[in-house]
Amino acid sequence: MNTNTNTPEVEITVAPVASITRHYKKSVIELYQDAVDSTIDSRKSAVQMNGISGNLYTGLNKAILNKAKAELGLELSKSNKWFTVKQITDANLVQKSEDDYGVILFSSKLKDIEGSNKKEKIITYYRVYHESALEPLPL
Repeated sequence: MNTNTNTPEVEITVAPVASITRHYKKSVIELYQDAVDSTIDSRKSAVQMNGISGNLYTGLNKAILNKAKAELGLELSKSNKWFTVKQITDANLVQKSEDDYGVILFSSKLKDIEGSNKKEKIITYYRVYHESALEPLPL
C-alpha cells in the first residue's frame, strides 16, 4: 500500500479474452514511468495517424501500428492513415478483402471508484484498418 498520501493509488482491472481478470495496483508515478518506458522506442518510429480526424497515434498504439505496417508489408506505402470501423462506414468505404482483420488498438480512461480516493483504469479495444486495405463503396 502507498504510504504517501499525496499520491493516490490507481487500481487497474484488465479483462482479456475468456473472462480472465487480473488485478494489480500501481501508484500514479509507477503508471507514468511505465508509459514513458513503453514510448521511448516508438518516438523514433514513423508517425501513424487517424485518417479522418488527423489525430496522431501515440505510445503503445503507435508501436503496434508501426509493427503491423511492417508485418503487412506496407513499409514502402506513403500512407500512414488508419480508419476505425465506424469511420469506414461513415466515409462509404469498404474493405478490399474480407481476409483483412485489421489491427486491434487500445484505449484507456480512469474512472473514480465510488466511496474511495482510488481510480479504476478502464481498457477498451477497437479495430483499425490501413488506408491501403480500403476502397470506395461500389455504386
